[in-house]
Amino acid sequence: MSDVLLEAKGITKHFPVSEGVLKRKKALLRAVDGVDLTIYSGETLGIVGESGCGKSTLGNVLMRLLEPTSGELTFDGSPFLTLRGEALRQKRADMQMVFQDPFSSLNPRMKVIDIIAEPLKTHKKAQGKQLVERVYELLDVVGLDRSYAGRYPHEFSGGQRQRIGIARAIALKPKLVICDEPVSALDVSIQAQILNLLARLQKEFQLTFLFIAHGLPAIKHISDRIAVMYLGKVVELADKEDLFNQPLHPYTAGLISAVPVTDPRKRHQPQRIIPEGDMPSPVRPPSGCRFHTRCPYAQERCAVEEPALVEKAAGHQVACHFPLLKGPGGAPDEHHWQNGHAPLA
Repeated sequence: MSDVLLEAKGITKHFPVSEGVLKRKKALLRAVDGVDLTIYSGETLGIVGESGCGKSTLGNVLMRLLEPTSGELTFDGSPFLTLRGEALRQKRADMQMVFQDPFSSLNPRMKVIDIIAEPLKTHKKAQGKQLVERVYELLDVVGLDRSYAGRYPHEFSGGQRQRIGIARAIALKPKLVICDEPVSALDVSIQAQILNLLARLQKEFQLTFLFIAHGLPAIKHISDRIAVMYLGKVVELADKEDLFNQPLHPYTAGLISAVPVTDPRKRHQPQRIIPEGDMPSPVRPPSGCRFHTRCPYAQERCAVEEPALVEKAAGHQVACHFPLLKGPGGAPDEHHWQNGHAPLA
């Protein structure tokens, strides 16, 4: 196993909100509520889940674009949350971000050359002719013509703007790049190009990625390990092959079974697991297992006791009292229902 680059323990992020007609009652929106996560050097860790599960908030907290409510965060072997001022600015050179919207993340009043050069200027890595040449090199790396350096963001397509954002993110040769749904706003054909570009850059620059998305195909294509989030918590974490071949959490199985099978030769699809209803409010999350209100296999224990994220197989962690056992055709095995663990009517 590679060296640990980033380690998060018990990370929470709560936002105060006002409720009631007069907006006087205060409550907490628990966007991220106790996340433990380890990212190893050179890997791509994917985070997937429904909109509103807290995955983007978690990415912002790990970058310290948002300060966590509680928890510990270690980056590159040293505490990260205690850094302030110049020490934090210097450490940020090793952590960069690619944002979801390739237009709003770029300053419309700045030319491409200034956008890409900005981190190099801020951290005093290059100046003069050396700075210009470095920008040209970065344009070459992300597949853009050098003549584009004098243009503004509105003159480019969405895919080209995302390439500009990627060039800016890798300008300082960071150790970690957090990609917050970098392809969700792009056409499918362009998504594949950006994913392939990120994979190539990872090998070329020895990058480590935290890749956030809600689309399983993109996550599966680029990730080494995948963490599944639900309502502010990680409910399953495993190597991507293990996760897709044998999901242990009913929520993960539901996500995977919802992906259409396009190959006509694969007519025998796994049994679909369809969560009931909508995701509960993070202001008032359910007691016990947060998925029990939508889980077709929930038992009384699930409503009162919160499951811990524990390792059920080598490298495969799940937070579920009754993890799924895979049977013929991908359906839950009958042994899952032994000892009275049958799905509730």
